[in-house]
Amino acid sequence: MQRLHNRTVFFGKKKDQMLKKMTDVEIELDDIMILSLFASFERELRVSIQAIIDINTNKINSTLVRLTSLTTESIERWTVSDMVDALADVVDVGVRGKIKQIYEYRNWVADGKNQNKLPSIQTDPKTVQVFLYDFMIQAKNAI
Repeated sequence: MQRLHNRTVFFGKKKDQMLKKMTDVEIELDDIMILSLFASFERELRVSIQAIIDINTNKINSTLVRLTSLTTESIERWTVSDMVDALADVVDVGVRGKIKQIYEYRNWVADGKNQNKLPSIQTDPKTVQVFLYDFMIQAKNAI
């Protein structure tokens, strides 16, 4: 890749400046990928929890029908932390903790990367994908 950089001409910019810009863009793309991965995870988590409730609720009386309906309506307001904690009995504590750290990083990115309030970890899309996948597999296999 260095040969490409040596032959590429960016008008008005020095090689080091352009390499820095390319690195910055790569970081931004990684962060966008993390936002996308986590959005997909959060949606899948909500859908999976709702499916568990629907399958395991025997709607034989009006009270159970109302409770199921209430859960269906309110699940969109549940926080990721609440959903992760609800699965504490079936997902390893280490994986749950990592998901919460990734969520903190995701929020930091989504909120504009406030340098005065840094997240507890920095991460990359590959690591995020591994932990989100592990969480979903552990949760689905146990329930």
